[in-house]
Amino acid sequence: MYDVVIIGSGVMGMSVARALSEYDMRIAVIDRDIPGMHASYKAGGMLGAQNEFIKDSSLFHIARKSQLMFPDLSEQLLDEVAIDIEYLKSGLIKVNATASEAAQIREQYQFLKKYNDAIALLSEHRVSTLTNGNVDINGRDALHIPDDYQVNANRYTKALLQSITQRKVQRYYKTEVTSIDSISQGYKVSTQESSIYGKKVLVAGGAWSSKLLSSKLEMHQVTGVKGEALLVEHPNLAMDNTLFITNGCYIIPKMKQRFMIGATSYFDDFSVGVSKSGQDWLVQQAIKYIPKLEESRLIHKWSGVRPYCKDEHPVMDEVDKGLFVITGHYRNGILLSPYIGALMSEWIVKGKRPDILSDFKIERSAIDAMYY
Repeated sequence: MYDVVIIGSGVMGMSVARALSEYDMRIAVIDRDIPGMHASYKAGGMLGAQNEFIKDSSLFHIARKSQLMFPDLSEQLLDEVAIDIEYLKSGLIKVNATASEAAQIREQYQFLKKYNDAIALLSEHRVSTLTNGNVDINGRDALHIPDDYQVNANRYTKALLQSITQRKVQRYYKTEVTSIDSISQGYKVSTQESSIYGKKVLVAGGAWSSKLLSSKLEMHQVTGVKGEALLVEHPNLAMDNTLFITNGCYIIPKMKQRFMIGATSYFDDFSVGVSKSGQDWLVQQAIKYIPKLEESRLIHKWSGVRPYCKDEHPVMDEVDKGLFVITGHYRNGILLSPYIGALMSEWIVKGKRPDILSDFKIERSAIDAMYY
């Protein structure tokens, strides 16, 4: 019997497993391995601890704390598994897509300025200067967040996987969980082939978590949001800052003169692949703000399914004694993973909910969700 069985091996599940490996515990991670559906490997990697928030909340403070963990984490993973997760201090410029969203940019500026004096509203000229003349905002409002950075999500996820493997965490590949049943000493996790036993169980199955805990998450309705993205290359485009548009489109400068363009959002969609309409929208949006990208070369395109809660507020709870769930981190799974990993491992080991996670109970989320 394992001390902890974790269902799901995205960045959330693996971050908890890695944190738990510091203790003298037997840990197993179960992964379905369904090609094309892993959100962690496909994410943009933005560490948008400020970009995503317009008002104070527990999640905002968790995000800021988690973001500060990445410099050390990047060095640790490089030393431990020799994978550079490409932590880049790129900064971020946020622009309103429509005139009606201009007020949102100014409201966000007023909120974030209380916590970070480096936040600034930008003139069109200043945007052009910061982006070497490559971004045209056409008179729109722009917010500069100089310390919202990024990592390579694919390399980060691979580094976590290699790390937990080296730390002797048992991983079950291509194994789909069919049920979780309480037993006298913990839980029986049934799969299509066998049963795995754990004193405690954490469900970190992303958009599929509610299927394993339907009686607990039924009201909350955790679902999947399919996102499509493109990777392009332009050898003569020099730009450091990520450009984020309020309609959900973003252009992230990566290493080797590459740029990630994302992301569409299709709710309740668990399909795989990039649609022509989705690709066309991404290309049109990118060229609209960065005209030079019309000359870029498409390298790769992909899709992933992000876990979404109806109030855009994650669930992190103990649904029964020793049975935990974390899901609904939507666009912020990469960003939140180090600190959530530490908090959940502390909770699992000590048996006491960290105070900062009190706002993420299912009961709270279920009630709030009825009003959305």
